[in-house]
Amino acid sequence: MKNPVNVEIQIDPKCHDPVILIRTDQKTQQVEDIVHAIESCTDSGYPLIAGYRNGEMELLSQRDIIRVYVEARKVRICTGEGVYDSRKTLAWMETILNADRFVRISRFEIVNIRKIARFDFNMAGTVHIIFDDGSVTWAARRYVRAIQQMLVSVEAGREE
Repeated sequence: MKNPVNVEIQIDPKCHDPVILIRTDQKTQQVEDIVHAIESCTDSGYPLIAGYRNGEMELLSQRDIIRVYVEARKVRICTGEGVYDSRKTLAWMETILNADRFVRISRFEIVNIRKIARFDFNMAGTVHIIFDDGSVTWAARRYVRAIQQMLVSVEAGREE
């Protein structure tokens, strides 16, 4: 039997958008399931993305997408389950992806900020991005400001 979950609701007139805090001693499958359930409810306004692999199409939840990038003139969608092809352009993907979750980091790549483990800002102005799954990429210098602005807005949302 799974551990019971204590749910507490606090009404705060200063808080306009719901804030959910999960307090736990470690990240477990139960915690992941709770996060998935909450995000499934709140992200329902964002469409599933069609991904193609081995001749079959799968509908991908935006929460599962790590990054979308161009490789060999094809748009690829990377998830924890593997890499899929897209029949859409990167520009189209940018318009359909949740702007609170995804940010463009170069002409050829869009990343899910909630899948980023850490950033390495170096002195040359480039940003090395390391994802939760261990994969890495680089942000182009011209997109560093947009990344920093998104991080500031994400942090501001946590403080409210």
